Amino acid sequence: MTWSAPFRVPLNSPHGPATLSSGRLLYAGKQLWQPGQRIGVCESVDDGRTWRWLSDIPARSGDSVVDYHELHVVEAANGRIIVQIRNGNGNRVNPGETLQSESADGGKNWTTPHAIGVWGLPSHLLRLRDGRLLMSYGHRRAPFGNQARISSDHGQTWSEPIIVSDDGAGPDLGYPATVELASGQLITVWYESLKDSPHAVLRQARWSI
Repeated sequence: MTWSAPFRVPLNSPHGPATLSSGRLLYAGKQLWQPGQRIGVCESVDDGRTWRWLSDIPARSGDSVVDYHELHVVEAANGRIIVQIRNGNGNRVNPGETLQSESADGGKNWTTPHAIGVWGLPSHLLRLRDGRLLMSYGHRRAPFGNQARISSDHGQTWSEPIIVSDDGAGPDLGYPATVELASGQLITVWYESLKDSPHAVLRQARWSI
């Protein structure tokens, strides 16, 4: 009903922070407003009133964190924390793929990002009520649309793609976000530019696994 004045958080990412089982908020993203543009995570222990930089996420050998973008974080059912990263290192290894990094100590230290075999970006992460993880992401080459994948082993491996939408007019779409309803159905919402239209719209799909 009421809101504070806006204030700056130390980093940026489109899907925002996640609530951990400890009650902390963890926000994975990129530091855009200071030299260096490092990537990492911030934490808040007072429901987002204040934030502190907790840790950096390293780059792979040969990569630059300047070309890592739009991170999102989720806590798996076993307590491991997973971050997925949009890989913008276009002329290097795994261009256009999602990279993943993990933390086993609450976000203080992170593994070197690695490919998970998923072409598409950026991803949104969700832990389902049954403990499985869901990633949804834009697929900006034919078939244009949005896809999802499931992990039943806390993010160690991911399923084959699930088609959420495949009727896009072109690559100007994506940034899906997914929620689980009380019924167990899923709703995914994304933006999309329509054919022969100067305006983008929001679309949604209601689906089940």
